[in-house]
Amino acid sequence: MRGAPFSGTTEERQACMPPFPATRMERIDKTMPTADSKTPKIVGKEELAHLIAARAHVDLKQADAMLDALTDTVREEVARGHQVRLMGFGSWKLTAVSARTIKSIRGGAPIHLPAGKRVSFSTGSLLAEAAKAPVPAKQASASKPAAKKGAR
Repeated sequence: MRGAPFSGTTEERQACMPPFPATRMERIDKTMPTADSKTPKIVGKEELAHLIAARAHVDLKQADAMLDALTDTVREEVARGHQVRLMGFGSWKLTAVSARTIKSIRGGAPIHLPAGKRVSFSTGSLLAEAAKAPVPAKQASASKPAAKKGAR
């Protein structure tokens, strides 16, 4: 019966509900990658708030408020034309984009794009070094010898 209230217990009702509010279900249908998968893990705002709370020894509401305050402040300052710089992490700034004409991928007709502004992010030294960190190599199986370079 459509529209009828749920008659089960609270535990049954909670078991039917998704773990997050319905407005934040952007990744719920995708499987999370395993350690041996090639797709990178995406850390969203919820998980980032949990990681901040654990590292800063604050509760989740405070970590979420800090994350919101950071993103709001960066957004507001960049919108004013200021450069926002976190030493070692990176900097955000507003850059001008000139008007240009591109070719449409549907039919090849020329499309004029007007001049505008775009937010650019450049990485800081610590973030760049973290990205260059070596990825732990997988152990080669003992049954297969290592292939020689150039051998077929």
